[in-house]
Amino acid sequence: MGGGAGGHFFQWVRSRTPSGKPVDIIATRRPNDPPGTDFYYRLIPVQGVIVHKTHITYPMGPQKLKRVKQLFYAGDWHATALPGYGPRHRANPFETFEAIPAVARYQFMLDNAEYFVRTFIRGPVCRGQIATDVIRDNFWALFQEPAFDRYITDAKYRGEATPLLAMPGQIDDVGSVLSLWHAYRDKRNEYEKLRRDAYADMPAPGWSTLWAGNDNALLSIFRHFDSASVSKGLIGDVPLTVWLFDYPLFERTYYQLAVNFDVFGNVSHQLQTRLYFDLIRNGAEINFLRLMPADQRKAILGDWYQNSGKVKMWMDYEDIDTDTPSGIQLDPRNPKRDFGLKLLQRTGSLNATPDPINRCQGAFCSRPQMSEEFRNAEQSLSRLVSRPAAGLKVINQLPEATMLRIEGQGGERQVYSLLRNRAHSNVAFLLGEAYRYQPGLDTLTLAPGVLSSYPNFIFNIPTKDVAEFVEDMEYAKDDPAKFERIVMRWGVRRSHPEFWRYFHDLNSFIKETQPVEAGVLDMNRYENL
Repeated sequence: MGGGAGGHFFQWVRSRTPSGKPVDIIATRRPNDPPGTDFYYRLIPVQGVIVHKTHITYPMGPQKLKRVKQLFYAGDWHATALPGYGPRHRANPFETFEAIPAVARYQFMLDNAEYFVRTFIRGPVCRGQIATDVIRDNFWALFQEPAFDRYITDAKYRGEATPLLAMPGQIDDVGSVLSLWHAYRDKRNEYEKLRRDAYADMPAPGWSTLWAGNDNALLSIFRHFDSASVSKGLIGDVPLTVWLFDYPLFERTYYQLAVNFDVFGNVSHQLQTRLYFDLIRNGAEINFLRLMPADQRKAILGDWYQNSGKVKMWMDYEDIDTDTPSGIQLDPRNPKRDFGLKLLQRTGSLNATPDPINRCQGAFCSRPQMSEEFRNAEQSLSRLVSRPAAGLKVINQLPEATMLRIEGQGGERQVYSLLRNRAHSNVAFLLGEAYRYQPGLDTLTLAPGVLSSYPNFIFNIPTKDVAEFVEDMEYAKDDPAKFERIVMRWGVRRSHPEFWRYFHDLNSFIKETQPVEAGVLDMNRYENL
């Protein structure tokens, strides 16, 4: 709550009672289930222990109220009826809230895009391997500028598109899951065809078509095998894929994976949600491909969907536009990487996470604001990142999210997340991830801070030992005995006498650096290595 005392958080709930009376919560499985009576929106304080995994915060205060009034009360629009409830209204928020100007709805989401993305990337829908193997292990997310979003600017197109944007999961009959899936897949593909043809008549997309309103414009997502995380800024080397959200895709993603996701839903509901998530990812990738040279889009898409992915493209996805040119001049030898590098150059002041460690240019691979001993430590650690496992075999012995606690000589410390990015020939299927895994292409990303709710291991390393730690990691390769010596010297196993001090210090570090986001970390996935 902006302007209030720190450390206080509130829940937004539906209550049978108005302000001034004790809150009587209307308990429903989803936030848009019928309340069954008149209700009031109420704020109640969060009590008890705050857990990092579920602590997804949205800022409120005088400035936010002013912004909401500016977005939703400034225009001359009128609602002819209140939004309804039930499966049909849940399935298509574009119809349910069509009276509200689309530009206001989209801009409301963009203002706090990290929050909305976090609700599904770190929320309950992304729990477990089958849920998370629909996404790559690391990618960037960008957003389309509202002024260039056809759904917002063209009422005729909006009217044609809206009926095609309904989402599955409202009917949970197990026997009908395949027929429901095919129906919604076909609707989605019909929409993609409509969108492709409509955007082909628009000016070629360029840098101006990317939203750059605040530091929510650039996001980095990491998968940690059975969980995932999102952070502001462009973290790591230029990734294999980039997602580009427009308004229809962003709203559908939020509704399908957060609002309408029923944690108590049966296998039919879970399956429909997971299968549609696959179409969401594909839609975000297709949006991004329009920024690539037209004659290279098919090759780039083919690299994302290798081997069995070609079958999935033929079965379930709409064809891409390989004719309409892009308005961005890119190096034809590697346009995707050139796009990433130019994006970094153009968004320097907007990028919330400058990253000299993973994107070392020249002799200096550390953050300039750090003290000399930590700059030297980061310089050494940069040798471990952005290298494929074929050339840094120790990657194969590391878990998903390793925390490096680097201790300075004066007692101060810095914490880094060493994230393992697993490579796959494609991420287009519900099962069989092991068959699509490409271990030789795994890489590491080193990010300041604690990026995972589930730390898998901790190394506690004095700054004077960092260079030796890096050398030993390079030398260890895939030899378990050599890696064991590294763990014995710097690792913090559960049997370590200082285990709890080091583990709780991770939470202390979050409180010091990101107090609003701090919460208790989950140690259930901590490994002994």
